[in-house]
Amino acid sequence: MTNFVEEPFTVISPHHQYKLSCIFHRKTSPYIDDQNREHVVIICHGYMANKNSVFLPQLSREISDPTAHQFHSVRFDFHGCGESTGRDKWDFGGYEDEAKDDLRCVVEYLRSRNEKYFIRALIGHSRAGTTVLLYASYYDDIPIVVNIAGRYRLERGINERFSKKQFDELDKNGSFLIRTLNDGDFRVTKQAIERRKNLDLSQIDKIRQAKVLNIWGDDDDVIPGDDIYLFDEQLKNTKKTEMIIVSDADHCFINKEKELINIIQPWIQQSID
Repeated sequence: MTNFVEEPFTVISPHHQYKLSCIFHRKTSPYIDDQNREHVVIICHGYMANKNSVFLPQLSREISDPTAHQFHSVRFDFHGCGESTGRDKWDFGGYEDEAKDDLRCVVEYLRSRNEKYFIRALIGHSRAGTTVLLYASYYDDIPIVVNIAGRYRLERGINERFSKKQFDELDKNGSFLIRTLNDGDFRVTKQAIERRKNLDLSQIDKIRQAKVLNIWGDDDDVIPGDDIYLFDEQLKNTKKTEMIIVSDADHCFINKEKELINIIQPWIQQSID
């Protein structure tokens, strides 16, 4: 017998009216705190991915050690990704929109439910590792933040990602399409690239109330190794920060999923006082 049910639901973002596709991973015997609240962890996917990518479903199932407090989790598709609407508005440089609109509206939706939900933690992988830290710099209202393989220096990883043909098309037409096998097409514009290049992550030094964990695999060929040190340096004013490097782990922690989850579990269980 499983100790959870998974319930799909939709949240409408207030500013752009995107329909965000979500899954509530509900524990059947959740932890209830002394204020009669059930605790929820929000899990966010990476670049052009979706809520069921890589290790995210497994992380939902195993977010709580079986012998410890049981926390619900919610994972969702950012606008333009997965089953959410808004593909025509997807923005290569739209980290701030994803933090201030998509993620914020999921947080506020859960807080507005008749059931008393307390948002205990945010977890983001890859692009969303950066997004959850931006969220914390804007609102600083969630006690635990976990960045898995996020990028700090956003001006990097652009020339390496796209081909000469794509850049030629960008110069000629102002945009180009990324075609995927299973998830349709994504349009990248000159403005979006410049927006990403100009996003200064040093602003995360404003985070004061969160405890922040940064995780990176030393076999990651997407995010350079010095980025995790830059995150760690900018987060010295938080309540607590820790940096963990996982040996032989790639960007998606393939075959290292259990090790990754074993790192995250005690962080989610720690005191939030």
